[in-house]
Amino acid sequence: MEGRHGQKKKAESPEVLKARQEHEAVLVREYCGLKDSLKEIIDSKKRDNDALRTTTALLRKGPDYYTVWNVRRTILQEGFLNGADSATADKVYTGELEFVQENLNLNPKSYWMWNHRRWCLEHMNQPRWDKELATVSKFLELDARNFHGWDYRRYIIRQLDLQDKAASDRILERAQSEFDFTSTKISQNFSNYSAWHNRSTLLGKLAEDMTDEEKGLAIENEFDLVKNAIYTDPADQSAWLYDLWLIGREERSISILGSTVISFNPLEIVVTFDETVKLRNPFTVSTMLDHVALPLDGEWRATGSDSSIGSIWIFQQAPGSVYGPTVEIVIFSDDVCGVRGGSKLASATCFELETLDQNLDNISGRLERLPIGQNLMYDVSRRIGPIPGPDGTLDTQRTDSKHLVTSLTVSDSLQDRMALLERETAAVRELVELEPDCKWPIQILSTLLSELRKTISIHSAQAKQIDDECIELQEKLISIDPLRQERYEDRRTQLVFDRETLHIIKDSKRFPEIEFANQQPRDLDLSMRGLTHIPISSYLMHLHTLNLDSNSITSTRFLRNLLNVRRVNLSNNLIEQLEGLQHAPSLGFLTVENNLIGKWEDVVAGFVFWRDGKLSRTGGHVRVLLGNNPVVENEGGEYVLEKRWEDVGEVGVEIQWKSEEQRLTEEALIAAEGADAIGRIHLEGTRRVSTTTVEFDAGH
Repeated sequence: MEGRHGQKKKAESPEVLKARQEHEAVLVREYCGLKDSLKEIIDSKKRDNDALRTTTALLRKGPDYYTVWNVRRTILQEGFLNGADSATADKVYTGELEFVQENLNLNPKSYWMWNHRRWCLEHMNQPRWDKELATVSKFLELDARNFHGWDYRRYIIRQLDLQDKAASDRILERAQSEFDFTSTKISQNFSNYSAWHNRSTLLGKLAEDMTDEEKGLAIENEFDLVKNAIYTDPADQSAWLYDLWLIGREERSISILGSTVISFNPLEIVVTFDETVKLRNPFTVSTMLDHVALPLDGEWRATGSDSSIGSIWIFQQAPGSVYGPTVEIVIFSDDVCGVRGGSKLASATCFELETLDQNLDNISGRLERLPIGQNLMYDVSRRIGPIPGPDGTLDTQRTDSKHLVTSLTVSDSLQDRMALLERETAAVRELVELEPDCKWPIQILSTLLSELRKTISIHSAQAKQIDDECIELQEKLISIDPLRQERYEDRRTQLVFDRETLHIIKDSKRFPEIEFANQQPRDLDLSMRGLTHIPISSYLMHLHTLNLDSNSITSTRFLRNLLNVRRVNLSNNLIEQLEGLQHAPSLGFLTVENNLIGKWEDVVAGFVFWRDGKLSRTGGHVRVLLGNNPVVENEGGEYVLEKRWEDVGEVGVEIQWKSEEQRLTEEALIAAEGADAIGRIHLEGTRRVSTTTVEFDAGH
């Protein structure tokens, strides 16, 4: 039997085993008795020495029992400290500090002990912060990577700085001392992430009184330090993360891709974003009536079952409201925020919609859309700006962003940013060549290339080369780090999707926002691309046909943003349940053959429609191919669906159980040999099932 650290574990004799078990049983009984005593203290509100001794005994056995710490503070406050003078109170707090330090020597990584120590110091009349700094320094000598100690050290430094807030020289001197302390700890062990992090918090203070020349020298020294650490141990993440912080990333801004009309009666307007957003304020919608701008009543909803967040937002005109020949939509920077990172719009945007001509034969908008069935989608909008903000000031389009490196950055120049990225990319490439199977250099190289891509034209040959290389790097990471395969596959999916959909957006070059290209494709083939999901489904809202055959997609939820799609091929993926189909108002054909749908309920789930006035399918008909899914093998035969959607309208769902390949084979066989030949192509245990069409009657 192997023990810890590869050492063989010695077998215990029956006598030793019995003695150990008896000892452990005694400890358990003692601990349970102490817990019972604690309950009595809480119920009786005892605040004496016996109560304090009980908490002491419990905390020595289990210092992370945070309820005991809370009870202990209550005993101190309502008992020993109640009415005590300052000298007596400080004596009590000092005793608590000694008690905590005694326990910290045994368990220095307990949140609650460090928290209790802070409580004592903050309630003392004259806390000795300088003494505390010396104490925590000793703990970091014992374990330089104890992040509890580092966090407590920053806390102590903040308290000392508050004492010296009128003495800026002393604060700066202390910052330099702490900076030197991180240098010492990093030199002792490059894998000290806490020391690297603390170093990053100190650079800003030190840079306040530096000249540009001194800042430039300081930042180069930091790059030299981190490179020394990286070349010493390229597999350790601490120095790499600090390196990424030094390099920095461009600020992420939300983009409005475009605005489109999908219906005139009632008026329905779509605004599309390049990420999922939440509305802080409804977008302003106004119309011109008799040469007067008036608000247009209506409601903004996102597509999907949760109408409060989404990448596609739809304005629905309120019943009884009237609009004129033009409608204007104004979206201010603070109206939306990104759901994931809290990002904001780069600038305010205004769209003017032409609504005078509603003849579909005459309309040919900027995107050259044509009416499709009962679902209309055509662009009759144009961007106008800059526009005045709510306070009357002009919200101009931002044409450049600051390229942050650290607080020591002395230049906002795009050329300087490119030079930095190219230099660091070349250095990491050298390390990748030396350590081809080390994951961290490969990850950082991919990140640097992605940042470099932001500085160039997105449709340039260089951008394509970067995309291809980044995809190859993710594939290499999948092979050398299989434990994190899903993360790399998702990153690869994002890169492949970006590359395959570049023609859908304009070449923004250095413009801070992206938008739809004037010419939009009707069909898109993304089959056999190794995609795990659809990263930005709003990019695909103009498509008629989407082919996603033979990927690794697990969810159909993205279909809710494909307002115009008619045909979708999702065969040969990893889908277990249909979702979002009810929010794709134009969908007429869906094949999900050779997936993992195992229950009939997982098919039905895709057809639960919006209610309460939300968008819904009316008079639509959907054909779904489910061949070669487990549900067919498990159930088979015809189904009569439950009448679950009474208020939806007439909806047809045609379920074809057999695979399209099997159907075509049967048709060819019938044509060649007649109907009697069908029985010869069926495997034992299977049976032919007919196509089932179910009509849902709303009862109107």
